[in-house]
Amino acid sequence: MRRKKVIMFIIDSLHPRVFDDVTQDGSAPFLSFLRKMGRCHPRVVSSFPTMTPTALSSIATGTYVDKHRVPGFIWFSDITHWLVNYGATPRAVLKLGVFQSVKNLLYNLNQEHVNPQIKTCHEVLEDRGYSSGNINFFIYRGRKRRETSLPWLLRLAAWLRLKGPVFGPETLALGECCLSPNLKGFRGPAGPLNKFGVNDRFSCLAARELIRRGKQPDFMMVYLPDNDSYSHGAGPLNSHPCVRKADSLIQGVLDVFPSWERALAENVILVAGDHSQCQIQKTNNVVFMEKVLSKFTRLTMLSGRVSKRHQIAICPNERMAIIYILRDVENVLPGVVDAFSGDERIAQIMWKERGGYQVVQGGTRKVLKFWPEEKLSDEYGKQWNYAGDLAVVDGRVEENRLYFGEYPDAFARIASALDCQKMPRVLLSARSGYEFYADDSPVYPGGGSHGSLHESDSVVPVVFAGTDQELLNRRTIDLFPWLLKLLPALPV
Repeated sequence: MRRKKVIMFIIDSLHPRVFDDVTQDGSAPFLSFLRKMGRCHPRVVSSFPTMTPTALSSIATGTYVDKHRVPGFIWFSDITHWLVNYGATPRAVLKLGVFQSVKNLLYNLNQEHVNPQIKTCHEVLEDRGYSSGNINFFIYRGRKRRETSLPWLLRLAAWLRLKGPVFGPETLALGECCLSPNLKGFRGPAGPLNKFGVNDRFSCLAARELIRRGKQPDFMMVYLPDNDSYSHGAGPLNSHPCVRKADSLIQGVLDVFPSWERALAENVILVAGDHSQCQIQKTNNVVFMEKVLSKFTRLTMLSGRVSKRHQIAICPNERMAIIYILRDVENVLPGVVDAFSGDERIAQIMWKERGGYQVVQGGTRKVLKFWPEEKLSDEYGKQWNYAGDLAVVDGRVEENRLYFGEYPDAFARIASALDCQKMPRVLLSARSGYEFYADDSPVYPGGGSHGSLHESDSVVPVVFAGTDQELLNRRTIDLFPWLLKLLPALPV
């Protein structure tokens, strides 16, 4: 019997309520069809921080951030001692430089930042003898050397320094920056006005072309990024038009088959979000971190490497933030915690100490400490113990089981974020409606934002059909083992 191929569509910032609306009223016909024919899980937990590079790394590796080591969109490398920014805003790109911004996102993210000791889904599947494909999904690392062909405008803006190969799967499309030989001659909407091909239409047209040419790989990851920026502007609960458009483009991919039923007879098809977004207040929505931390000298994007005068590095990631403690940890870390602990806009202030993980609730100053110990089991089988107030993470204990409400899988996600790097850090997670700002980071008053531990950012829908293989745990990291069960190791 011929094994089915697998197609995975990831829609950035897909909100559960919007997904429910467009599938219940039929205005997204293919998503409605997929939901009717298969299984739907509306509350699947994303990684923390709920930022796109982190969330996609978790999907691609099946691990939380402590294993794949991509701690956010803006972060500080304790290896190079430079700030990493994947191009959060145009002003940030100008400050950091086009060369470094594009190099971080296109090259460094896959070749250096994603832990080389952890295999991506493409690497595992190609090691198993399957063909694998990636269309615009940020985490593309595979076994094949692929030459890049960057647009002239990007190369010119980077003083002609951007060049060199990448390592990806057999089939790779990174907008117009890289097209594998089996897509030779393909043209999709590109250029600077179309994000150089990193857009929904380009992704779906490339996937359609592969199927039409008979070049569809055994596994194909297709990333649709447009809903993220749309939700930032319109708000996550007003993103129905963009999700309907994404549905229409996916229809175009699968209309290559004689029918959608035939597509499911030949493929397992999954559609999921990577993270969601939270509605942000129109006014008084921002925690100005530079003002709160004004007594500390900080590293900026223009500072270069760390010097003796730098005490902290502030890395805002929309609804979460990382403050790196660069020196004098015994005095600076408590000072940073104290500076934020009275602010009721902050849900959790988190750091790691010997013996456990510390969490303080902003405003109330309630304290929680937890650590791994075979005492209490969470919903996914991890063992923990704690002291203090579980209300800090909306937790409760019933019959030696830990349950979390507004902050799903809280202990594991906090621990993974704090274990991601060795450098002392304080993590902040905002309450609903609020964001963090520093050094030209993006903020979205009246729109949508993400990054935090809260369920509004963290819970996404997953729907799939064409298989009886269930998603045993409701986390995005569990898409990886689910995929490997569909495509098990081939006999040698």
